[in-house]
Amino acid sequence: MAGREERHELVLTHSFLIGWLVCHAMAAPTWRWLGLNHGNAALTVIRYAPGRPPSVLCYNDTRHLSAELRWTGFPPGLRV
Repeated sequence: MAGREERHELVLTHSFLIGWLVCHAMAAPTWRWLGLNHGNAALTVIRYAPGRPPSVLCYNDTRHLSAELRWTGFPPGLRV
């Protein structure tokens, strides 16, 4: 039943912390998180479900931002 299980939510706002958590969730080598570029105000969701490995549901999602704000901080070569 919804609401009966213990639940934990974590919100981080710094790029390298998000990169580290994504790499940890994907069981990637520790050096890989340094290469992940995260957008300003982008959303990343990692689900930690009991009895299951972590799952990255979305990474670097900026759809909630206006087009002119989506790639702030990224050099032109990395913008999509």
